[in-house]
Amino acid sequence: MNRMAVALMFVIMFSSGNSWASETAPAAMESNEKPQDKEAVSLYDQGIEASHHHDFQKALPLFEQALKEDPNNPDILNMLAHSQRETGDIDAALVNYKKAIELRPKFPEAHEYLGETYIQAALREVEILKSYGSDGKEELEDFSEDTKESVEKLNQE
Repeated sequence: MNRMAVALMFVIMFSSGNSWASETAPAAMESNEKPQDKEAVSLYDQGIEASHHHDFQKALPLFEQALKEDPNNPDILNMLAHSQRETGDIDAALVNYKKAIELRPKFPEAHEYLGETYIQAALREVEILKSYGSDGKEELEDFSEDTKESVEKLNQE
């Protein structure tokens, strides 16, 4: 990971108000949050298995179908968002992580993944600024400087 990516990681985590969390494997559903529908449970479990093998293309439709069976389940939303992020659909992932957190505000894994998604979104914007060449140079330099200042503040805490 280059310096800009590391700096972005710190700035995004600092500015979004997310707490630090260690990188963990996707969490299993909490017993009190399991879907009532047996089909949703089976689809979710299959999606988790595919995720553990980093086969997010396979996991994605499984979580989508599980969500149809149990549309207000934060665990399914979290893992759907995780698969979306891993397959490059950052915008959809942001929406679904936020829905999961709305349903379960104290959801460390979703907050961690949401922070990681913001980092990916920020890196995407950096690449866009770079693609503008000289037209985006000043904004990219400003962003870089702001990132450095935020990392310094973070290190003081």
